[in-house]
Amino acid sequence: MKNKVLFALLLLGCVSANAQELTAVGAEVAANADGSIPAWNGGLEVTGTDLSDPYASESTLLRITPANYPAHKDHLTDGQIAMLQRYPDSYFINVYPTHRTAKLPESVQEAARYNARHAKLSSDGNGVEGYRGYYPFPEPNNGVEAVWNHFMRYRGGSLVRDQLQVITQANGSFSEVRIKEEVTWPENLDGYDVVEDKNVMLYARQAVLAPSRLAGNILLVHETVNQVQQPRLAWMYNAGQRRVRRAPQVAYDGPGTAADGLRTSDNADMYSGSPDRYDWTLQGKQEIYIPYNNFRLADETLSVADVASKGHVNQDLTRYEKHRVWKVVGTLKPGMRHIYSKRVLYLDEDTWQIALAEQYDNRGELWRFSEGFHVQFYYADTPWYAGEAIYDLNSSRYLIYGLLVDAQHPIKFGDRTAKSEYQPAALRRMGVK
Repeated sequence: MKNKVLFALLLLGCVSANAQELTAVGAEVAANADGSIPAWNGGLEVTGTDLSDPYASESTLLRITPANYPAHKDHLTDGQIAMLQRYPDSYFINVYPTHRTAKLPESVQEAARYNARHAKLSSDGNGVEGYRGYYPFPEPNNGVEAVWNHFMRYRGGSLVRDQLQVITQANGSFSEVRIKEEVTWPENLDGYDVVEDKNVMLYARQAVLAPSRLAGNILLVHETVNQVQQPRLAWMYNAGQRRVRRAPQVAYDGPGTAADGLRTSDNADMYSGSPDRYDWTLQGKQEIYIPYNNFRLADETLSVADVASKGHVNQDLTRYEKHRVWKVVGTLKPGMRHIYSKRVLYLDEDTWQIALAEQYDNRGELWRFSEGFHVQFYYADTPWYAGEAIYDLNSSRYLIYGLLVDAQHPIKFGDRTAKSEYQPAALRRMGVK
């Protein structure tokens, strides 16, 4: 018996010695086999208050086109291939050297290490318990845990931004909606009650600034963790009526605000809300060319016309790199309703951000394809998006969400906000129309 115990201990030591070294959020530190994905060395070390492109001088390694994509399909997704086929004369993928720029504050990394030991799914699987801050499941055991990492990833603790939502028609014409967005997580909320608010993940407010016909309309959201137990709380202030009303439609496949039918409420942030309507399968890791380090797209001097091309975002402004991603497939549960019967998500291992997403209709056919244009906001140690695009492959229309071009100021992260600012009573006094 003693020899068996000794053998088990020796075996455990061998396994530990050979265990893969992971970052605090669960990414592989090591490079991939051929070195095309480098080792993670701590993330981007750049100072400054803007988003100047540290890789502006780099040249493309490869341009993937409709003519040569079959040779590279092992590193492409079905959505990317569909775009190459749908727009053979204009859509391409410029591949650049890979830089693992993700960097997070030490406090966030420490929370993730704690979560790896203590966080768990709620008994119904629709929430998370025992977690601190962000990244509840650095080493996920299943698909829904991976999805929770995206929902609960770090985005600066709080943020204020002016962003554009751009609706582009099949003929290339477009319209703009300018939105001021404010989001605060509990750590930066004065007045947060750990008992009363324990099921609230974040507080968000969106005020439409333009066009004039929509200006003054405001959406307020209390994003709950377990939305089966306590549905997302949302209110709308209608500037024309000067009234505040509950907005239960701001959930699941309810129409996205001022999106002309091009996105659902849960298409925001690539995928948001509650995962309860889908069965989620974790299909492992792949090495995929994903939008990454898109500093060029975050250039505030660009105009919307520079970015919004016919059919898709101007691909000359985009940058793709090979990264390891987790592939997660969500299949609509029997008896549940949603306009998407299946969602396929590709989550960057270094940030848990969804980089690419595919949405299928109820016939099982690929309907919409989304790209999240990653950028590291190095002045706040925060990975996020320079914008998101969602392409309707049937209508040839598309929407850009969260675009920062023509911005009045860069995104502000880390400000403290009073909880009273995120209450329905605060909406009316904000009215501008």
